[in-house]
Amino acid sequence: MQQLEEFTGLKLLERTTRRVVPTAEGERFIPIAERLIRDFDSAISDLNATTDRRSGHVSLAVVPSIATQLMPDVLRTFSEKYPGISIKLTDDNSRGVQRRIVRNEVDLAICSKWRSNRELLFRPFLLDCLYLVCHRDHPLAKRSGPVSWKEVSQYQVLDSGMLDMLPISDLTEHSFLEFTTTSTLFAMVKANLGVTVLSSLATRDFGSNLVARELTGPRLKREVSIISRKNWDGSPALDAFLEVLLHIAPDIIENSTPAKVKCTVRPNDFPGIKIHKGDF
Repeated sequence: MQQLEEFTGLKLLERTTRRVVPTAEGERFIPIAERLIRDFDSAISDLNATTDRRSGHVSLAVVPSIATQLMPDVLRTFSEKYPGISIKLTDDNSRGVQRRIVRNEVDLAICSKWRSNRELLFRPFLLDCLYLVCHRDHPLAKRSGPVSWKEVSQYQVLDSGMLDMLPISDLTEHSFLEFTTTSTLFAMVKANLGVTVLSSLATRDFGSNLVARELTGPRLKREVSIISRKNWDGSPALDAFLEVLLHIAPDIIENSTPAKVKCTVRPNDFPGIKIHKGDF
């Protein structure tokens, strides 16, 4: 014992007679230390939960046709598989959706390319046709076949935010009303205020008062992309959402009515995301 004390330079205390007593400053620090330990343990637990996809948050901005026709099934499946991850979904026209991803308001956007941007990554998602939508009493509804763009330009066109992306200048000259939400747009068309142009995906289940006619001369298609910011790694929660989206959306798209929608996802565009290639 004496040799050990001499070697260490310390005076060993007998445990039976001595104990450590904190100073007054130490007494005040004990609750702080305990709270820091609890916060640290909680942070580690939250980090593990996020990594394991047991918690997290994903914010999305999508066009209305995607929100109404794809997202219900996608989010139902996602919430069943990942109940601890919350989702915030905002719908807007392509211009509004792309602005939200540019402004870093959302993690992911799904829309048509409104404007090229070198800060964004555009990955193909789906391709569909453009349709004329009008009231069943409208003159163009009497046609059973396709309607030409020239015929459409003779009537009042209600803009869904899509017209400025089309190479049909005559339509913009006859449009003075623009609506960013599909529900408002449909209400105006149901009131026979004018006609509108929508994607074939958006024409599903819109009621008996409205009719859809394929547009020709030329036949134009809408390309929808999954948009994210370049050089930005998504969170585990976002990766989980992408896996669910890319697993079940192709079946929904391919089985859509009218059958004018095609899934264009390229699995190689999503490295690190588990995609069942058989679905494509």
